[in-house]
Order: sequence, then C-alpha cells, then structure tokens
Amino acid sequence: MNSKDGTTLMVFTTIAKTKRVYNMKNVLILIFGILFTQNCLISYRDFPKILPIPAQEKNKDAILVYNLPNFPQFNLGGREALKSYFDTKTPFKNTQEGVDVPKVGYLINVKVDYRSPSKPALVFLALSTITATFLPAWSEQDGYDVQYHLYKDGKVVKVYEYHIFRNYSQWLPLILGIWYNGETATEKEVFERVTNQFFNDAKEFF
Repeated sequence: MNSKDGTTLMVFTTIAKTKRVYNMKNVLILIFGILFTQNCLISYRDFPKILPIPAQEKNKDAILVYNLPNFPQFNLGGREALKSYFDTKTPFKNTQEGVDVPKVGYLINVKVDYRSPSKPALVFLALSTITATFLPAWSEQDGYDVQYHLYKDGKVVKVYEYHIFRNYSQWLPLILGIWYNGETATEKEVFERVTNQFFNDAKEFF
C-alpha cells in the first residue's frame, strides 16, 4: 500500500468513527429527550378535556383586526390556537392580523403574561431538572394571565381578563402515567376555549 492509499484509508476510517460517535450522540440525546419529556404530567385547572369548539356563523360584516403577542417563557400551542381562532372561528367575515386601530370596525389586542411557579416550586423544579427528573417536582400556580383589549371604531371599550392555572409535575416514574396527558386539555385547547369565552362575554359590543 502506498502512502496515498494509506492516507485515504485513514481519512475514511476517521470519518466512519466520527459518524459512529455522532450517531451514538444523537441516539443518547433522543433517549434522554424521550425520558425527560415523557415523564411530565400537565393539566389545566377548570379545563377538562372536551370536543373541539366549532366555528361561529360568519354573520358580522365589520372588519376585525387582531394583534397577538409573542408568548413569554414558553409556548405549548397557545399562540397558534389564538391565530387559528381569529382566522377561522370568529363570527366576522373579514379578519386580519395587524396593530393599527381601525376607524370603523374592531381591534382586539391580546396580551399574555406568564405566571411563574412559586419560589419553593422553582427550587424543586431546578433540582429535578439537574438530576434528570430523578427527584420529583411539581407546580400548581404557574400559567397565564390573558387580556383582550377590545377597540370599537377607534376607541377602547373594555378589557377582558382571564386566568389560566396549570398543574405541572415531573418525575422519572411518571413515564408510566404519560397516558394521562392525553386525557387532559392541551394548552392549544385551553386558549381556544378562553378566546371563545371572550367572544361570548363581548357580544354586547359586536
């Protein structure tokens, strides 16, 4: 074997070893990800699992502009639920995303504030995360405070506020009860229902 062939063989051997290491790294990350994300139980207080909310009849001719926030901290589908609802499920025939208050028509400015877990819960969550969920952690106070600022014909008429409380727990043995998450409402479903409640509460202005 000449030096050129030897160099070529060395290169291919190095590449093969690198690929094996890279693949093993990906496998370990995947396994860790599955273990870390599949041993968390999440539910939302006062929001049991229900069928999807149907779209309302499109009987409003006025323009509806909606402004959605960038979600703070985490987003598990809430923003997508808001956009989907405003685009397809409101009673308005003409909806569009924007920030300008129309002189004729409506603007709904949505504000979402993340509510952190309590300080003791944060300590347990940190310890649990550091130990790859070998230690248990839970929270019953985090969630979102959601405001819908309603403008009509250029003027604010009312602010509607709703509070979403989330129950969260993580612990390695909880992987055995992961089926529970499929029996509870998702964040997407919760924000859809809160938005639907807002439209019901604001009927007097539409």
